[in-house]
Amino acid sequence: MIRLCIILCVFLSSFCVQAQRLTYLAISSQAEPFQIIAQPNAGIVTDILAEAVQNLDITFTQRAYPFKRYLRMMHSDQYPLWISYGSPAWQGASELNLQSRHLSKETLFDVTHVLVVKADRNFNFDSIEALFGENVITLDGFHYPGLDEYFASGEINKLAVRSHENALTAIENNRGIAFVSMKIRVLYSINKAGLDRNKFKIIDFSSIVPPYPIHLSYSPTVDEKTKLSIDEAIAELKKSGKINQIIKFYQGI
Repeated sequence: MIRLCIILCVFLSSFCVQAQRLTYLAISSQAEPFQIIAQPNAGIVTDILAEAVQNLDITFTQRAYPFKRYLRMMHSDQYPLWISYGSPAWQGASELNLQSRHLSKETLFDVTHVLVVKADRNFNFDSIEALFGENVITLDGFHYPGLDEYFASGEINKLAVRSHENALTAIENNRGIAFVSMKIRVLYSINKAGLDRNKFKIIDFSSIVPPYPIHLSYSPTVDEKTKLSIDEAIAELKKSGKINQIIKFYQGI
């Protein structure tokens, strides 16, 4: 009996070591459709993560915060084992550094940026100079690689708003010449708001903001075995086409 108890304790101890509980840090607004807080545990990144861990000994609990507090929570000790998302393109911005310092080896998907312009507006984009002296609508608190230097110099005026819906409304009301955002987010927001896509021109902006990948990101204390398991699961999701299905779902395609 004693020997059986010892064996059982060793087994349970081994199981507990393998099990991993992560805190999934989410942004309470502005991150749609990557993270959608209005629908618990919804969004592209959230769905990919849920699919990736469903057959693993890994669980996660979502905690959502406004963007700036979300970044602060990554630097705090409240959640030592957290997971979220990030990109190598964001590593240059100091307050975003931890978000993108420890990334998954597998990419989730690539994002491209576009300018959203009112359809009846006489505007054509052929170089960055086309935006000089104009109001360009952005999301409050976010960084824009390839554009931030022009905002800082004052060559382009930045009008920051709190949501994609507010940005699209600002475009309709001629408060700015264009809204710059990820294409995937623009298509989701237009679809979600029930807007007529023909009211907007979507102009490729890749010449200024090059496409870049989105990864899962981790706190420094998440172990390599956990990250490797999730990487392998993500690779299978990409191979099966599941990630593309998730993205299409949120774009209403």
